[in-house]
Amino acid sequence: MRKVNYPKVIKESLSTLENRLKDLSTPKLRDRCEVLIWLKSGKVSTMKEAMVLKGYTKTQGQNWWKQYKSEGLDSFLQTKYRGQTSPLEDKDELRKRLSEEGFATINEAREWILQTYGIHYTENGLGNYFRHHRIRLKTGRPTHPKKDDGKRAEYKKNTKRS
Repeated sequence: MRKVNYPKVIKESLSTLENRLKDLSTPKLRDRCEVLIWLKSGKVSTMKEAMVLKGYTKTQGQNWWKQYKSEGLDSFLQTKYRGQTSPLEDKDELRKRLSEEGFATINEAREWILQTYGIHYTENGLGNYFRHHRIRLKTGRPTHPKKDDGKRAEYKKNTKRS
């Protein structure tokens, strides 16, 4: 097994790597950059030592090194995970209904989505979607069942001050 001269093989300068480290936001990418800094500066002499210090496996270090060598620093310090998108993301009719009329309950929204788009959601799933997108259900204030608008208007008319 041949030993890699990491300070020579890593093309970027130490200051460049340190500047990139400051710009990185996710811990996994910071770990990757720190490993390169340690190898470039000579703090550790092998990838295995760096992986032990960071708490990763030797195989993970080999994969990182292959990726760095084949794709370069920019690709090495980017995440490839993009997440999932909901089938409701590009539905303009739903956005229009939410902004104008709204839904009283999640179940009502779920049934409307099923009838309109043919997309089946559970109540919990749709509730999570609404929470994630900060969508609030529109509900009216509670009213008494014996409320009479006519009597109320008459009362207000008679009690107006002149």
